[in-house]
This record gives sequence, C-alpha cells and structure tokens, in this order.
Amino acid sequence: MAKPRIAVFSGPTSTIANSPTLVTSNKGRKPGERVLEGRYDHLAAQVLYEPVTVRIRKFTAHPLEEDARDVYQDDGKEYYEVELRPEDGAYPLPYMGRRANGDSEGAPFEEGDLVDAALKYGGRQFFYPDASRIFADIDRSISGRDEHGEGNILDRKADYDFIRALPPSGFSRQGEVSGVDYFPYKPYAISNRPRYSDLARVTNTVQRSLDSGQYAGGIWLEGSPTVEETCYWLSLLIDTDLPIAACASQRTHGQLANDGDRNIVDAVEFILSGQGEGLGAVGVQDERIYAAREFKKADDRPGNYKATGGHGGILGTVGPPTTIWYRPAYKHTANSEVNLNKLRNVVEFTDTVGDSALTRVLVKDSEGLLLGSSIPRVHIVKYGAYMGEDHGPDPDDEVDILARIDQALAHQRQGDGTAPQLHGFILEGTSPYGMGSSAQHAALAIAAYSGMPVVRVGRADPGGRVPGDR
Repeated sequence: MAKPRIAVFSGPTSTIANSPTLVTSNKGRKPGERVLEGRYDHLAAQVLYEPVTVRIRKFTAHPLEEDARDVYQDDGKEYYEVELRPEDGAYPLPYMGRRANGDSEGAPFEEGDLVDAALKYGGRQFFYPDASRIFADIDRSISGRDEHGEGNILDRKADYDFIRALPPSGFSRQGEVSGVDYFPYKPYAISNRPRYSDLARVTNTVQRSLDSGQYAGGIWLEGSPTVEETCYWLSLLIDTDLPIAACASQRTHGQLANDGDRNIVDAVEFILSGQGEGLGAVGVQDERIYAAREFKKADDRPGNYKATGGHGGILGTVGPPTTIWYRPAYKHTANSEVNLNKLRNVVEFTDTVGDSALTRVLVKDSEGLLLGSSIPRVHIVKYGAYMGEDHGPDPDDEVDILARIDQALAHQRQGDGTAPQLHGFILEGTSPYGMGSSAQHAALAIAAYSGMPVVRVGRADPGGRVPGDR
C-alpha cells in the first residue's frame, strides 16, 4: 500500500534546520593543540567510507543488561560481531575534520572561527539546505528512539519531498548567494534576512506544490521568532483544503534537548490524523496546535509559545491521539478572501484627483503567480508615551513617517515593475483603540491623502472586540 506523501518546505533563519558547529574532536587534534575538556570525545553523525566489521561488548547498552543476562541467548562470546556499511546511514563518530591554514597538517575547527573575519567567519555553513538530512537523522534514531524503542518514526508513516522554498543555507559552489537564494542568521556578522518580495516566492512555491495533488499536507520550517508571521501569511494566501503545519525549534538539530525534531514528528502525526481539515495553516509546537492568527513566540526556551490574547488560539493537541477542541471561525486558506486564486491579476484605480487615466498595477504574471513587486510595503509606526517633540500636531516631527511617504511616492513614480507600487502604514498605538501622538496622526493623515492606506491597531495582545471610537 502506497504511503501518503508530505511536502516539507525549508524556510529562512530556521534553528530547526540548523546544527551545532562541527568542532574537531580530540581524536582529530595534534599534540600541543587545545584539548577539549571532559572525559568523553563528542560525536557527530557521519557516514562510513567503506564497510567495517566491529565487535560490540555485550551488556553495555544499559547498566542493568548484565543483571538480566539469563534472558539473553548465549553463544559463548562476550561480544556481538556486526558489519557496518555506508548505506546504513550516518553513525555517531568522532569528528576528524581540520581547517586548511597553509600548514601541511592544518588546524582544528573551533566555535570561535564563526566570529573571526580573517577566517571568513569559518567559511562553513551549519544550516541544512533542505530537511532531508534532519529526517534521516530522526529515522536513524540519532536524536533518540521512539517510545517503543525503535527508529524510522517518520519513514514508517509517509514519504516526503523536500522543497527549498526560502532555505536557510545554500550551495555556494553552484552560484547560490546568501541574502538572495538562502537566508542564515549565523555567523551573525554575515547573516541575512528575507526581503518583502520573497513572500511572493513563498506563496508561489507552496501553492504550486499543494496544487499538484501529490500531497496529504505541508510542513513549513522556519526560525522561531518569525515562523508566526509566515504561518499567518500562508493561512491568508494559500488556496487549499490541505493541512499546513508550521514548526520551529528553540535549539538546533543535534543539540542537547533539541525540541525541533519532536515538533516535526508531531507535525507529521497532525497531518496524517485527518483532524487538520478546516483548520487552515497552524503552528505545531510543544505538542500543541495553534491557530495561525494567534500563534506567538514569547521567549527563547522550549514550551514558550503562546496564544495571543485571552480568548483561545490553542486549537488542540497532537496527543496521542491528535485531538481538536476548537476550530477558527475566521476565514483562511481555501475560503480566504485574499488567497492567491482570488487575487486579481491586475488592479486599476484612480491614484490622484484629476488623473485622466487609471493607474494599473500588475499583481500576478501570465501564469497566475504572485509578483514580488506586488507585495505591499507596509511601514509599522509605534507609539509610546512621552514620545512627542512638543505639544502641537506638527507632522514635521515624524521624520520617519514623512521619509517613508516620500520613498513610497518615488517608487510609485517609477512604475516600471522594479519598485513596489503599493504602500501603506500601520500605527501600533495605545490598546485597544490604536491612538498615537497628535504629530503621528497628522503625519499619517498626509499618508492617507497621498493614497496610502493607514490602519490603527492596539499594541497589546487582543482581548476581545474593540468598539469603534467616534
């Protein structure tokens, strides 16, 4: 019987798809070099170069195996003999790699290489270009066995396609460029974040994949501080009835107590449970299922995602079994009013009073794919008490707002598809009415009269319906 197939999308700056630095083990160090402290050499999952026969001492997998030796078959030997082969997959082994430095023996790789500009910040990448290796390590039980003591916890359930939607690392030898083709956050000195236009790439990649008819659902992997934003974007833009589970991790793959591997397993369970129908995109974190709109990271530690506001947001648990308690009432995915298939290919409007012709902005290309230039540039303005320059409503005090207005108008004058044509503002003001300073309101009025939508929101978590203020 054919297994279901799941699309696994690699997103940017994703700790869930990162790994600890590969530091040269003590077995790979020369006399006189720094010795790593501790009684054991650390191990990294690696593939054998050739088959090797090893002897494994019996009764060493657990301290009490020896105590129960009577239940073991006795072949008269004190060891097991087994052949290990490259095709078995990775085994935990000492890391022997050394950095080239012009010397015949090189030098050990160290964590400090990542902050050394003279070494090009280490010259290596530790994010995964897609999630295939992560899934293999989970199946190999590198990160731990399942509750029944077995491996292949993912492979037993489904087949997977690994899709580099907006990956955190790339193949520089093939011409891929950081900040263009992939987006890492470490080494920090050369980190890169996605651009507004990359949302079109995300939308088109996910939509085309889920439209193929091959998949039971999709998993989106991204950095823990921003996965909530992409998850909500997918819930608005992707026209599908298939479940989409967004996952993150507070610790890297291969790090002690990494939570991301378990979140991936839980996301697969959620998709295959059949309980995700009608939920849209959700966050799957720490055995909880979050509605995309209320999904929020609170702090950098496992278990510290929360539902924004005080009226729900946690839809259920992955269990086992996967259980859904609530379903979101707001529109999303297939019934979203702004999903990709409901967006118009072109928008036409009168831009300025007295214009003799309509302004025309392309939203999608001839194949129905979202154009990066059609993604609106939205500037978020924050209000805080005691921020005003003086007592009057002088818009000139809000230099950032006025500069954004000028930039937006300059972009609109280009009109050649190279600059964003749609612009707007959000005022993150007092809660719940979204009020700002008098100068901010005056400057935002100029934005509104310049044809740019302005939306006011409260700066706190939503606690309920806000009555209109008149």
